Amino acid sequence: MKTMNRKTITIILVGLGSIICLALVSSQSSNSSRKEGERDAGPVKLTQDQGVGLRLGKDDLKLLRVNAIDRAVERPISGRVVPKNTTQLFSEVQGKVVGTEFRLKEGVTFKQGETLVRLDAQEFKLELEAKRSAFLNILTGIMPDLKADYPQNYPSWLGYVEQYKSGESLKELPKTLTNGEKYFVTSNQVYSTFFSIKSLEERLAKFNIIAPYGGSVTSSQVDKGSLVSPGQALATIINNKHFELETATGIEVVSKLQIGDKIAFGSNELEGEWVGTVVRINDVIDPKTQNVPVYFEMEGPNLRAGMYLEGYFTSTAYESVFSIPANMLTRDEKVLLLEDNTIRAKAVELVEFTQDSILVRGLSDGDQLIINRFNVPVEGMKLSL
Repeated sequence: MKTMNRKTITIILVGLGSIICLALVSSQSSNSSRKEGERDAGPVKLTQDQGVGLRLGKDDLKLLRVNAIDRAVERPISGRVVPKNTTQLFSEVQGKVVGTEFRLKEGVTFKQGETLVRLDAQEFKLELEAKRSAFLNILTGIMPDLKADYPQNYPSWLGYVEQYKSGESLKELPKTLTNGEKYFVTSNQVYSTFFSIKSLEERLAKFNIIAPYGGSVTSSQVDKGSLVSPGQALATIINNKHFELETATGIEVVSKLQIGDKIAFGSNELEGEWVGTVVRINDVIDPKTQNVPVYFEMEGPNLRAGMYLEGYFTSTAYESVFSIPANMLTRDEKVLLLEDNTIRAKAVELVEFTQDSILVRGLSDGDQLIINRFNVPVEGMKLSL
């Protein structure tokens, strides 16, 4: 029996202890919530005083003192870096890739004018040389008639034949002096054969692909010994010295930007600053975002394609403006001030909207703005001291 009583007493004490702990935790939580609410400067509930009505103390208010200054609004502009030139290499002729000092591999850099891809053109060269030899036979065959019928221009044709060298491109033909000479040369297939050979010479140059600018290889689809066909993709190259920044910004900013404007950009991952110059502004607005694509040209150390950069465009400065939180503005575009312990409403001029604040004009230096938001109208209310 005594044992039972002891157990009962123990259970009762444990229960009481739990209740006390819960009460303390609840009290601390309530105090913490109240303090956070004070820091938040959220809605204020006015207290009811016996025989007086609504009552508000000065300690309940959060005040912001006005200091109007000249200020320029900064609009964020961001985008990704892309190469100024991106070129995909294709083969216009058929042949086998032969080895060169340059390796067509991802990440390899090259200079302007360097041979990127060389195809075996030995068979084509032999065919071209056979065409040149046949052309020389045509010229030597008409030389006696030229000497007899057109002696005035014969030295020019003779000099052309004597300057012919095997393996070299054909030089321009001598100009005819008379219509008769022109008709004679044409009837002997001189011109048609000449231009046919010049076409083959142009095609021979396509067996070597020359770098149009300095840069690097970003992808490669062929290697030494690969057989390629006309129209086959070989590699992709980029200009790694000159870049562009693709951005999209609002219509308001675009209306103030001009070709040639410069903006400094930075990265969150790298130190340094890169100056971009506006080179193009798109005339089309993205219907989904209502933004306009703007392109900046830039160059500098550590720039890489794909980097994300951020900058700010500074608009025209506004005179005597003050920045207020957006939630301070009432529906009728007024703010609440504390004047002689009385709450007053004052209309302001809205100058500029930013992300979470508003630039306004019409306030005087030293005005005390009330940050709190109220559940009931308070204009004209005097504070209880």
